[in-house]
Amino acid sequence: MAYITWNEKTVERFEKEGRGTGEGSQYKPWLNIGEVPSGGRTADPFGLKTHRPHQLLSKNELAFFYLLEWASDVVDIREQYPLLDRSETQDVAMQIGAVHPFYPGTGVATVMTVDFMVTRVRNGLKVLHGYDVKETSEAENEHSIGKLEIARETLHRKGIAHDLVFSSMLPKAEVTNIAWIRGGQKRPSEAEPHPRFFEEQMEALASDMRSTNFTGTLEDFCAQFDSRSGVGRGTGLRVARMLMLARVVQAPLASEAHLASLPVGEFTVTGLPGQLHVVTGGKQ
Repeated sequence: MAYITWNEKTVERFEKEGRGTGEGSQYKPWLNIGEVPSGGRTADPFGLKTHRPHQLLSKNELAFFYLLEWASDVVDIREQYPLLDRSETQDVAMQIGAVHPFYPGTGVATVMTVDFMVTRVRNGLKVLHGYDVKETSEAENEHSIGKLEIARETLHRKGIAHDLVFSSMLPKAEVTNIAWIRGGQKRPSEAEPHPRFFEEQMEALASDMRSTNFTGTLEDFCAQFDSRSGVGRGTGLRVARMLMLARVVQAPLASEAHLASLPVGEFTVTGLPGQLHVVTGGKQ
């Protein structure tokens, strides 16, 4: 695979392309999958809040992305976010006694990036928060920590908080469960058996879950729903995931057991049939 050849012309081209600018669906990451070496699994999940694919360069970035999307106060996620003023990051590096990175084999100062620049809404106001997500082993790497300190101080000067998240801090069960829930979403190009099919099934399943005395697993409950409703096998369980994604059904995300294998009574229905709504309070 041919990666980017870095020089001043490359940086100028990226800036002209508008990389690192825009918000929401219009944001353009500074780096895309395949342009730089990646030490982990890359992914480009479709953002449910931004309505665009996200360019994630490691499994840890993907895990943290799931957590960010799930957080009710997060309204925008910008990955591979550049600190474009290199004179500023070089000045910060000099002042804190860190070594500013240069592109390998060149005298070109690196355009430093943070893994995520997140917009949260707190007390009715939008607040920016930067995050870097790294392997726990990097805590012992002086060079890596130096770069992170440059980013942190640069953002601090702009009044933006910055946090470092190590892989050992990521709640694995919660990430796994959120990933499974997200997998049930309706794809943009997916055709429904008839108009409002999924909406109708969501209303019906939410009503059934709200009133049931069934003591078996969610998977068994949904299988019975399929049989009663005359819909295809697996429809009920997928619709249950849609309800969780819409926060109409709250799931025990910290469970280490597969959510489908849990008793249906461990799920809480917060929406009324025909009046589905999103829960914005609480941990979810």
